[in-house]
Amino acid sequence: MGSLLRTYSTAANAARAAGRAASIAGADPMADRMVLSRLQREAAGGFKGQIRFVVIWHAAGPGQGPPAGCIPTSMAAPNTSTVGVSDGGVDAVGACNVYIRPEAPGGAFERVAAAPSGPNPAFGCQGPGDPQAGSKLDCAWPGKNRRAVTSPRSAATPVPTDLIGVHVEFEHRFHTALVSPSRTVRETTINLIEPVGYEFG
Repeated sequence: MGSLLRTYSTAANAARAAGRAASIAGADPMADRMVLSRLQREAAGGFKGQIRFVVIWHAAGPGQGPPAGCIPTSMAAPNTSTVGVSDGGVDAVGACNVYIRPEAPGGAFERVAAAPSGPNPAFGCQGPGDPQAGSKLDCAWPGKNRRAVTSPRSAATPVPTDLIGVHVEFEHRFHTALVSPSRTVRETTINLIEPVGYEFG
């Protein structure tokens, strides 16, 4: 069972590190690339090919899992276009980007590595009107739409920055027939985006 504990440890560390990266990335158009890059580095300590999918979503509150619409029904191959629930261009709660089999050839990790800085053809979506939207992976909840400022200091009920969730699902495969062939390991983190300032008003 030592290998299973290793998977649990890898999943927990990867999700927490990715969650912190998401909080810091804020409303950067390349936010998801930053999150996936950090997740890839942390997951390297586990067994390659274990990650089924990753969800980055606008959470309604702490202690929640990703919305049902953000859980992929097919995980046979990595997605080559956006999968998720659209924010409607207004940063709606429940919006998400989903990355299926990111470790597989052609998956999100490979596309991050193709351009780890500067422009990247798979990330930085500007919304459904983006001329490259069909080949980008982050158009359902574009990074630029995320709220990274709080309402004016004088507001009676300040509006905080977005809560951003990162959910990672691993498939641990056992190396002996004495136990079940595999076990699903899930880890979720939710963090408040670090504010970059206040709105005017």
